[in-house]
Amino acid sequence: MSKKFFFLCSFLFCLTAPLQANVLTIDREPAELTAMRSAYEQQMKDVATPEKMAELKSEYESSKKESLQAPVLTKQIASLENARDLEIRKIEQRYNARINALRKEALAKVERKYQTLFDSYKNKNARQIKNQYIMDLKTLEDKLIRQNNLAGALVVQTERNKMMGLSSPGTGAAKTAEKKAPARPAAAVAPAPKASPAAPKARSAGKAKTEKVTAPTRQASAAKPLIYANDSKGIAGSGNNVKNNVYSFAIEQFGEHAWLSFNGYGRETNNSYGEVYLVTPSGQRHQVTSWSPDQLQATNFYGVNGADDVRPIKTDISSLVNSKGAYKVEFLYRDGNEPLNIYHVEIKTW
Repeated sequence: MSKKFFFLCSFLFCLTAPLQANVLTIDREPAELTAMRSAYEQQMKDVATPEKMAELKSEYESSKKESLQAPVLTKQIASLENARDLEIRKIEQRYNARINALRKEALAKVERKYQTLFDSYKNKNARQIKNQYIMDLKTLEDKLIRQNNLAGALVVQTERNKMMGLSSPGTGAAKTAEKKAPARPAAAVAPAPKASPAAPKARSAGKAKTEKVTAPTRQASAAKPLIYANDSKGIAGSGNNVKNNVYSFAIEQFGEHAWLSFNGYGRETNNSYGEVYLVTPSGQRHQVTSWSPDQLQATNFYGVNGADDVRPIKTDISSLVNSKGAYKVEFLYRDGNEPLNIYHVEIKTW
């Protein structure tokens, strides 16, 4: 009986024990819960709403403007822009200088070409052409006589006399005399001229040798002009590459007409440009002609060694040779790859 009562009491205790455990007293929240709730509420405040996004975007744009307008950045940018503009100006100046140099070179070539043409046309007229034709006829006549082609020489002489306004030679004895006529007399040697004034300092004066002239006492004509010649070699180049570029002539007799001619060429090619001046006894200086590659023509295929290997350049100086005295011919180099080698300078007058 006592054992059954003990087990019954134990069973009832077991049934009532859980009911007593569910009755709890709560007087405060756990600290962890409070912290978690605060974090949650804070996160809910930061939820991306349209209003908040608009406000954030406005703040972003304002910050960008303020950063670009900051005094330090503005000063740095201004300094870099000034440096950039300075470099651009230097580059532009350098390239503009090269462009202008190319334009100047192109115009200089045109200037040289047409200056030569202008000088050529300026120095040409009917009288000059006629005088040159007469001189060429005389040269041909002498050549035919040396070749013993007397008939051809007589025809050429008739043409020359017609151009000079002289009567043609008659028949018979006149023709016989013409056939027996010798070639032009050889040039006589005159005394050396007096020393002429020194040339300008910019160029060294040419050393004038004894000029050979035809006999000064005879009557000169286009067929037999007085010849003042100088065969001393000269050089007209740039810088110090100048030697004997001034030729002096003591002209004691002169006629109505006068021509200047010279034979010259470059060192190896005809790439040379320059001007030729005549200085009269009064000291006046005149440009009378020029030289260029078109005018410097070699006649010797194997090279130029002297006056006979190049064609002479001729010009009329009749208006300038109008008194006795010392004349000077000056050669001035202007451009080209080579200086001018001068082999022979000559003044003819009749």
